[in-house]
Formats: sequence, C-alpha cells, structure tokens
Amino acid sequence: MDNRKIKQLKYTPLYSLHLQNKAKMADFAGWLMPIEYTGILKESRICRTSCALFDVSHMGEIKITGDKALDFIQYLTTNNAASLKTYRMQYNLFVDSKGTIIDDFMLYRLREGFLCVVNASNKDKVLKWLKENTKDNADVNIEDESDKTVLLSLQGPLSQKILEQASGRAFDNLKYMHFTELKISNIECLISRSGYTGEDGFELYCSSDYAQALWNLLADKGGNFGLTPAGLGARDVLRVEAGYPLYGHEISRRVNPIEASLDWAVKAKDKNFIGKEIIADAVSNGTKIKRIGFFMEERGMARAGYSIYKNKEERIGEVTSGVYSPNLGRFIGMGYVNTDYADAGNEILIEIRNKLYRAQICKFPFVKINTRK
Repeated sequence: MDNRKIKQLKYTPLYSLHLQNKAKMADFAGWLMPIEYTGILKESRICRTSCALFDVSHMGEIKITGDKALDFIQYLTTNNAASLKTYRMQYNLFVDSKGTIIDDFMLYRLREGFLCVVNASNKDKVLKWLKENTKDNADVNIEDESDKTVLLSLQGPLSQKILEQASGRAFDNLKYMHFTELKISNIECLISRSGYTGEDGFELYCSSDYAQALWNLLADKGGNFGLTPAGLGARDVLRVEAGYPLYGHEISRRVNPIEASLDWAVKAKDKNFIGKEIIADAVSNGTKIKRIGFFMEERGMARAGYSIYKNKEERIGEVTSGVYSPNLGRFIGMGYVNTDYADAGNEILIEIRNKLYRAQICKFPFVKINTRK
C-alpha cells in the first residue's frame, strides 16, 4: 500500500498489537484494519469451533439522549424502539424519505437514552442525518463517542467461558440481545451478548484508554481455550455464512428493507416513520427485486458485481457477496434477483470470467445459527 495513503487512514488503539501479532493490514472504510492473522479460512473455522477475538473499534458509537430521544429515533427508523426495555438491544435501520436504507445498526436502550452502533463507512453520514433532523429541538442531544470508545468482539462457542475467566463473573443469565455494565479488572465495560457471526458471543465496549489492557486480558484468559485473534476477512466469511447483509454490498440507499429481505426489522403497523408509505406499499404489493442466497453447484467464486442469469440469454440480477465457506466446504453467496424468480430451489447461472457457472437459490442462513436464546 502507498505510504502516503497509509498516513491518511485512521487507526484503532490496537494498531500496534495487530502489528505485533503479524496481522495483514488493509484499508477498510478509511481505517487501517487487520484482515487476517494466520489465515481467513483458519480463523473462520476457529470461530465456529472455539473462539475468535475481533477488533471492530472502527464502528461508530452515537449516543442519543433527551426527553424526546425515543420519539426522534422512532421517526427515523423502521424497527420499534419503544419495545425495548433498559439493557436490551435490537437490530434497526435508518431510512430516508424514499424508504431506502441509510444504515443498519444496533440500538441499545441505556438507562438514560440510546446508543446507536453504526457502520464505520456511514458514521459521519448518519451523524449529519441525525443532526439535520433534530433541527432546533432542544429535547434531543446527539453525541459522537466513537473516538473515545473501543469495541472488541469475542465470538464462538467458548466465548462465555473465556469472558467468565477474564471477569470473574457468571454470564448464564445474560440473554441474546441483552447487555450489562460492569468492571473487568477495573475497566468499565458495556457488554452485550451479540455479534455478527451467527455464533454465541459478546461485544465489549470500553474507553479507548484501556483498549490494549482489555485485549491482552481476553487473549491471556482465552489461551487455554484456543482463542485466536481474527481479522475482517474471517468476519466477512462468517456473516455471509449466517446470511447477514453488509452495508455497501447487500444494503444501501438503492434498496429498501423489503427488497433486502429485512421485513422482520420493519414495524409499520406499530408506529409512524419517515418513508413509511413507500415501505408499506412494498410490503403490500411486493417488490421487483429480492435479496437471495445461493450455493454454487460448480466450483467458482461469485464476486460482487457478477451477473446472475436465469438462462444463457436472460439476466435477472447481480451478486453482492461471495465467499468460500470453510465450514460448509463450498462456495456460497448473496445477491439480488427478480422477485418472480427468487424462490429457494431455483437454478441460476452466474457469470464468472465470461463463463456461466451453475448455482442454486437457497434459504438463509447457510449455517445453523448458534446465538444464545
């Protein structure tokens, strides 16, 4: 990578540790991030069999408080934030007046207000959008806490044992999509039972001042359980295996939640929100395109932007993500096709280097989801 470009990129507080661990670094949404340490496929397998530790501190953290915070969030999002009790969280979507997706994010119901954890590539855009919509509303306060916050993601079937070793606390009672606040080795942490891998796991937020201390503690306590640091390459494989969309690939301001197969995150009957009429129409009357998953039936990597065909003459869509799944032993992917051909079981053809390869549409997820219910 050009040294001039490296100097322009942002770094997380764990950058030096990633270099010590010989991580392969690359630009991701303007951040110099670890893509892999010992190999993307190996790290993907370890996450599903034992545990992996990810630095995802490039994500944005925006706190919204004030007497009108709930009303404000309700109007700008599709899911029902009013259903959240304190110390619970939900997947939500910021949408615009056209009903298209500004960002997908995790919404935390704090004791006072809300925490929005947004995508790194969208943080500034979301922050601007929020401030534009507050107008001069003195009852809503917006604070960008991204630069002073570190986010570590501990994912895999042994994650609870490792976290219990590190904290000296039991986590049997912390349910999926719930969170708590406590000290780990005198480090104030917000810990949620969540993640974007399809595995049981935890996400830990703390002050950036304690980033290396928290990372080292988890790495040390996880050593006996086979814990490995993992990069964004494995994270991408794992989220595709789980059928989870990624902003800039499966979702963007070109699609609405119904097209993106995110109907479950839209609560149009429960509240009023910006773009509701358009989204409600999509629910009632359907959409022209639909997000689908597919298995490759012939050996070939379907990459983002590759065309999808019904037959040799009829193009019906486009690939948005494609990976080799080491946990399934086959190539898989996601994309958009014409809705009238989006049923699971339908055969499709994907153009890879001017040659058509056979694939089959399937239901999400590709792997069994092992989150703790």
